[in-house]
Amino acid sequence: MGGICERFEKEIRRGAIQLAVVCLLERELYGYEIVKKLKKSGFRVEEGTIYPLLRRLESEGILESKWNTGGGRPRKYYRITDYGKKVRKKWLEFFRTVNQAIKEIETFMEADQ
Repeated sequence: MGGICERFEKEIRRGAIQLAVVCLLERELYGYEIVKKLKKSGFRVEEGTIYPLLRRLESEGILESKWNTGGGRPRKYYRITDYGKKVRKKWLEFFRTVNQAIKEIETFMEADQ
């Protein structure tokens, strides 16, 4: 049963992290800041998984980035685009709908017991 549960959690976590990232990027953040904020929020995430996600979201036009080379190490900062805000709104609506549906199903399960 462990493998089935791990696979399910991984799939759900992947979508939740994607949504969390676009929510965090209302203001500019660089990769390590994003990882720290996600971990502080309770997500189990590694830097190595965030950077491919950021690149993909940027290639899809959901995020934009810029390099800051002043004051020490160069850092690539990410921020959500206007298009990304529209996508985020749809993702949040979908997430809330799924969450509500699960709550409804739980109520049915409790009533059947």
